Amino acid sequence: MRLDRPAAAASASGGAARSAGGARRLLPMWVLVLAVIMGLSACGGSDATEADLERLELAFESADVTLGSEVFGDSCSVCHGSDGSGGVGAALGGVDERLTIRDHLAVVWTGRGSMPPFGGILTDAEIAAVVAYQRSTFGDER
Repeated sequence: MRLDRPAAAASASGGAARSAGGARRLLPMWVLVLAVIMGLSACGGSDATEADLERLELAFESADVTLGSEVFGDSCSVCHGSDGSGGVGAALGGVDERLTIRDHLAVVWTGRGSMPPFGGILTDAEIAAVVAYQRSTFGDER
């Protein structure tokens, strides 16, 4: 004669509970793990360090606007619109009036709000190039 433990006892002891049909029911631990991962990813990246910003500013001095246009098309236009008018992401018109170069580089590096961080995804040269492109194309001083 087989003695089955009640489902609550199985769950409490770490075993998987079984439904009435005998199929294994996954415990909701994966839900918690997924929620933590999503919550952390929504927070943006880690803050840019002083060393990060100095490297990015140095790269900005020789930024390639043509490369920036390519990076913008590949990585930014989906949210900011191909014309910079916004959508999911912020409108970029007048970005050079709203953000200093350093702050603009930091936003691309770390992300902001729903914008993901690009530090560690794009190279310093690509980040500097896309910031130069955005400022020259969508800035007030074009």
